[in-house]
Amino acid sequence: MAEIVQYRLEQMVGELEDLERRGLFTKNELKAIVKKRTKFEYALRRRRACRADFLRYVEYETNVDALRRQRKQRLEQKGGKTSLSDFSITQRIISIFERAVVRHSEDVMLWIQFIEFIKSRRRLSSGDKDDEDDGHTRLLGRVFARAISAHPYEAQLWIKAAAHELEINMNGNAARILLQRALRLIPDNQQVWIEYFRLEMLLVEKIKARRRVLGIDRGDVADEKAAEGESGFIDVPQLDAEESAEGGDSVVEKLTEQALAQLDRKQAAQLDLSEEKRAVMSQHTNAYLQGAVAQVVYEQAIRSISGDLEFRQEFLSILKQFSDTDKLRDLVLASIRRDFAADAHAQAFLCTEHLSSVSIESPDVVDALKQAVENFQNTLNELDSPKMWTEYVAFLVQWLDTCKDVDSLRLFFVALLTRAIAAIGEQRDIRLDAQLAVDCAHAMQKLDSFDTMNLLNWLADSTQRFPNSAELWLCRMEMLVSLSDDQAMGSVASTSRTTTLFENQALIQAPQSRSLWDLWFDWTEKCFSSQLITADQVQSRFMAALMRVMQQRTQAATSDGGSKQLAQLQSLVAHLQIRYVDWAWKLPAAHKALSPFGEIAHMKFNPDDENDDEEVVQEQTEGNVAAMRQACQNISRHAFPTLAFYRRCIELEPEAKNKITLYEMACRVDESDAEAWLDYLRFLIDTRHLGQASVVFWRATKLVSEDRQAEFEAAYQNMLAK
Repeated sequence: MAEIVQYRLEQMVGELEDLERRGLFTKNELKAIVKKRTKFEYALRRRRACRADFLRYVEYETNVDALRRQRKQRLEQKGGKTSLSDFSITQRIISIFERAVVRHSEDVMLWIQFIEFIKSRRRLSSGDKDDEDDGHTRLLGRVFARAISAHPYEAQLWIKAAAHELEINMNGNAARILLQRALRLIPDNQQVWIEYFRLEMLLVEKIKARRRVLGIDRGDVADEKAAEGESGFIDVPQLDAEESAEGGDSVVEKLTEQALAQLDRKQAAQLDLSEEKRAVMSQHTNAYLQGAVAQVVYEQAIRSISGDLEFRQEFLSILKQFSDTDKLRDLVLASIRRDFAADAHAQAFLCTEHLSSVSIESPDVVDALKQAVENFQNTLNELDSPKMWTEYVAFLVQWLDTCKDVDSLRLFFVALLTRAIAAIGEQRDIRLDAQLAVDCAHAMQKLDSFDTMNLLNWLADSTQRFPNSAELWLCRMEMLVSLSDDQAMGSVASTSRTTTLFENQALIQAPQSRSLWDLWFDWTEKCFSSQLITADQVQSRFMAALMRVMQQRTQAATSDGGSKQLAQLQSLVAHLQIRYVDWAWKLPAAHKALSPFGEIAHMKFNPDDENDDEEVVQEQTEGNVAAMRQACQNISRHAFPTLAFYRRCIELEPEAKNKITLYEMACRVDESDAEAWLDYLRFLIDTRHLGQASVVFWRATKLVSEDRQAEFEAAYQNMLAK
């Protein structure tokens, strides 16, 4: 290993002498550079040299080269004679990358960083000699070929290679071949299809621009396509995976060749025409310039990826960037209309697609909006479904908000929204679902003729139709809670009626909704602050809520396929436990302590007047400590406390001995959880309980999961070192 490192250092002698001779670095600076490079070289020669070692070396050499360039610019005249040090650092960085990709050829990001570095050097040398620029271009082609050979299924490598051919080598045909080969291997990759389509549109646009500059308006495409460069072609070798993909030939490649061949036959036939007839064959009748090849690409793309609306919308976005694309745009829209006839979202997109090019300040906006409304109404006649009505209501609400400062348009959309809600209400059995009911409820509040009783009746009927919709219950209960202070609505939103509705219907029908539980306890705390209920009644509501949610959690744990639901319920239990403790902490001083729930809890706290000053953690104690401790006891005894709950109690508890008790109980929740043990050890070390920390560490090593043992022990040693 030392011999190889010494050899590499000896290769730097000429460069170092040149840097010193030109006055760019001093002897001391060069010694520091050599020392640093020696360290990096030894790191790269290790048996397990990681990716970060190579990148740190690259970063250091890049900084050295940047400093060299700055000093050269300051000390020398522009265009001075090139010497060894002008390119040796770049060559070294390339050599480092070469060693890196050999050692870590499986790392795609490393290949991309290598490619981006060569691109950046090519840009830096663009003002220098052409041979250096060409050298970087050829090197980039070779690196692309190697990267693609190592990772033939990485779409971004194929796309970057095609972009290099098009933008740097000016070789559109080579870029097309690369993307066609990519589609042989990864025909289901959306990005490759999109970039291939964009490429064909770019090639057509380039020909149109050339024709405009030359004053040509004839259909001769063959000569113009032949004008594309052929230098610097990225020679990707035949890949094994290509031999078995599509029988060796891509369908889209065949179709593209057929389209181009057909166009060439048409061009050949035109050679026998007179000049007068040939003039008739203008750009407007030239199939290639009208996007025939791009059409083939699109049709094959939607065959490979048939059920994705956003994929097709990407093609429309690309078409907006080019001229004379009406034919292709109509083709894409027709395919969406045909293949997504029953998709409400797709039909809504078709109704409003033309609005994307219209500004609110444009004089055409009124006609465009009227056309969109007419499109929606025609679509609703054919697709009278709740989802389609949801899309229509969302469209009306969106434009009502957009046009709120334009009175005429605002009144127009208010009238349309009123009629839409009335039409939905007339045939609720057919047109209404839970989401549409919620959307209509929100929309009603935006109307000038908004009536609270109508909205409450709408929500009451909707919750009766869709009793399991948490969002509907939340909307209804929020409305009732907001009206509780309104004397005029006292009979409708009285405290007892709202409480009964919460307890007997809302929370029973939607017991997994965190937002609904939060609203319930907001309402409970509001009643408590108004002295309508006692602290013990609040406690009773908290414990009843925990019992109900824990019962749901138990049922989810015993059912199949309920892992996601189980995680949500576990999170809800922790949330309610923490909210209970926070409420107790914020109780006024008059409530010195809460009543215990059931039997006295097994966890005993030290009194507030503890005299052991060295163990007291200096934290704020502005809350009701006694009430918080009683709440903690109640949960620990009756409600299966979670780790998050204990962590919150530890944050609030001011006494060190009590914190230790809480940490002990937190670690028992999941004895294999390394993080809980590390939190406990960190507290013991910070409070100088080193002997107890050693005992706890010994216990933890017996319980922490084996895959976290090494990490756990290293983290503990780091704590001790600090």
